[in-house]
Amino acid sequence: MDIRRSRREFKFLLPPEKAEAVCSDIRGMLPGDRHGDGGSYPIVSEYFDTREHDAFWERDRKIGNRRKLRVRIYGTAGGSIPPSAFLEVKHKQDGVGVKRRIAVPVASVTRPNFDVRELLEEITPMLDRRTDRLLAEEIQLLLDKRGVIPAVQMRYDRVAFEGPEGDDEVRITFDEAIRCRAYRKPLAPDDRDFPIVILPAGSRLLEVKLFGAAPYWFRELIARHQLTRSPFSKYCSAVECVAPGIGGRNTTAKRIA
Repeated sequence: MDIRRSRREFKFLLPPEKAEAVCSDIRGMLPGDRHGDGGSYPIVSEYFDTREHDAFWERDRKIGNRRKLRVRIYGTAGGSIPPSAFLEVKHKQDGVGVKRRIAVPVASVTRPNFDVRELLEEITPMLDRRTDRLLAEEIQLLLDKRGVIPAVQMRYDRVAFEGPEGDDEVRITFDEAIRCRAYRKPLAPDDRDFPIVILPAGSRLLEVKLFGAAPYWFRELIARHQLTRSPFSKYCSAVECVAPGIGGRNTTAKRIA
């Protein structure tokens, strides 16, 4: 899948009883992610934002053109996919999104006192592809001009599906056990030290990424299960948890005993 291609995203929050039925239907229609071998794999992320939480408010106010920087580790040793790490920028413009990323050594983002500026200085001279160099410049601008800093860390488990071989127009993910923490510590693959629950046990976030027209089976799936789109944002939900009362809001997240 070309991660630089523009895509439309559709999100659905599924309660436990509906999540299992929808996942079962999709499993019968689409193959599992070739990288994940059809299994679940963990994702550990650190999101960056300004001190005023500009990215949070841009998402909340539906600003048409917005960017979000994150460091992400996929997979775990001995799991369906081995650990891999990336610097990622998610760019949303007028409802269409694109994700751009640079692969980095896992050890570079798990070291104590990890600093994304220092990492950029280390890797930029070694970037061969022009697209990677441009992305590194974009990240540097987010750091210098917008002043983004580490905002929140999060983890969840993902099961992913994609179109049949040769068809890369659709990608479907189910995220569950979404959690965050109110403190910063070194990232680690499959780290489970995330005590704040964002999504209740058994519930799942279904995300459908389309690179073309919505296929008939997708429209039929929505009708059959009476799915309703949700504006749910993992990042914004996490910020509401770690910064209680932001914008006068209340959060329903709970801490594990």
